[in-house]
Amino acid sequence: MDIWIAVVLVVFGIIFLLLEIFVFPGIGVTGIVGTISLIAGVVIAFNQGTEMGMYTLGGVMLSVGVLIYISVKTDTMSKMALLKNIDSKVEMNEMNKLKVGEEGITVSRLAPMGKARFGNVYTEVSSWEGFVDENTPIRIEKFIDNTIFVSPII
Repeated sequence: MDIWIAVVLVVFGIIFLLLEIFVFPGIGVTGIVGTISLIAGVVIAFNQGTEMGMYTLGGVMLSVGVLIYISVKTDTMSKMALLKNIDSKVEMNEMNKLKVGEEGITVSRLAPMGKARFGNVYTEVSSWEGFVDENTPIRIEKFIDNTIFVSPII
């Protein structure tokens, strides 16, 4: 009777691993449940005898190996990967248009970084003094390593 429990656990483990690989990719609940189920099935099989445990362990290793082989051959992992290369560049001209002391307004909350507008120029800025709310008048204080530091105008 216990051997059937081991067989059922191994089958459920393989099903859950199949679901993890092909339906819910990533390390998730189905992968953890599948792994625990496989381990429990092998442990129960070893409790029935060493020979039965070795057969079960071999079957589990073979089936998991086949699953890994199939997932590599069918290029399953590329469906989860970002394949597009980012080829855009940061506009450095924005910093050349701005100067220390110039005033603008925050477009988003600076916590401590966010967007600001100086005339017609929208750019990423960093708060010099903590958080700054949206639509707050600001002034450029410094340029450090391509970062624009601003502070609110009081």
